[in-house]
Amino acid sequence: MSADTAGSSYHLSYYHFTPDGKKNVPKVYLQAGLHADEQPGTLILHYLLEMLAKDDKLGRLDAEFFVFPMVNPIGMAQIHNHHHSGRYDFSTGINFNRNWPELASCIMDEDNEIASDFTQDINSNKNKVISALTKWISNQKPITALEKLRLEIIKIAMHCDVVLDLHCDIHALNHIYIAPQLMPEYQDLADWMGSHATLTAENSGGGSFDEVWSRLWIDIQRLCPDKPIPKPVLSATLEYRGLVDVDELLNRKDAENLRGFFISRGFINTKTKTIPPPSPQALPFNATQIIKSHVSGLVCYSVQLGQMVTEGELVATILLLDGPDAYRSRVPIYAGTRGLVFSMMLQKYTWKGETIAKIAGLKALPERTGVLLEA
Repeated sequence: MSADTAGSSYHLSYYHFTPDGKKNVPKVYLQAGLHADEQPGTLILHYLLEMLAKDDKLGRLDAEFFVFPMVNPIGMAQIHNHHHSGRYDFSTGINFNRNWPELASCIMDEDNEIASDFTQDINSNKNKVISALTKWISNQKPITALEKLRLEIIKIAMHCDVVLDLHCDIHALNHIYIAPQLMPEYQDLADWMGSHATLTAENSGGGSFDEVWSRLWIDIQRLCPDKPIPKPVLSATLEYRGLVDVDELLNRKDAENLRGFFISRGFINTKTKTIPPPSPQALPFNATQIIKSHVSGLVCYSVQLGQMVTEGELVATILLLDGPDAYRSRVPIYAGTRGLVFSMMLQKYTWKGETIAKIAGLKALPERTGVLLEA
């Protein structure tokens, strides 16, 4: 794949496992490193590949698996002054996990008669949607490397029944982003992952990759309520702790748990003796408080990851670094809701508008409307 500058190119690699002699099996898509500097998922998929290869050799696979251990070669190349920056495309400034296309709108714009072609046959309707997507893709004329990369990913993920995007936060506990229409049906995914917070939003406003796949079918069902439309595929963002949690033992266990989920869902034909402990029930994402700093300074936390806080409780103080009270005065930061502290900073120097903590609360917050995700 050609890059945006002369003399450069990118190579995208993935693994494809196909069960021998088995047709019409489910398709599972897994990727890590869409934010290329978030790398626990890459090590998790490294271990999962070993497990899938063994299951494949033993004839245990009852699903196709597409595995992209590092799905973003563009972001992997972005090194500046000994620092890797993989969240935004240097060429365009676009967040790699934002502004993905709303596929239902794309195919309706391409063919506004498609809705009238739907019948009472759900499989026929599904095939028509896939055909429309294929046509839409063929009509695209990507220019930048990012546009080309996205289309290559869409070509494969569009056929899958499960689409899981592995990420991590800065310094955090395991958590999940998922559409509310998929819960509680997939509470077992949260259980197997060990999710401390499962946060639901149909449309978080940022156009994230995971929402592409569930919203495709949700949006079409809304547009055609009198026609049988397939239920949304299982798509979710799995946030595996924080940036530093690239760990042999930890990530191997994460891979074993992912495999356990696939076994429990019948995608791998074997048994597991493990039963995951129940995780907390899903919460609306608009109940999560994202605490941002309104001053510049050094963050001194008064809480720890996993701590339950009450509304009004002190979360941190920020030591001011300029002004008449520099190095002597601290600005207190309080919780705006009752809930679980599941994300914090690693770097303790903050500035205005920077996120310093996230609290998974129970009740929707009035200020949490529109774009719910960070930039």
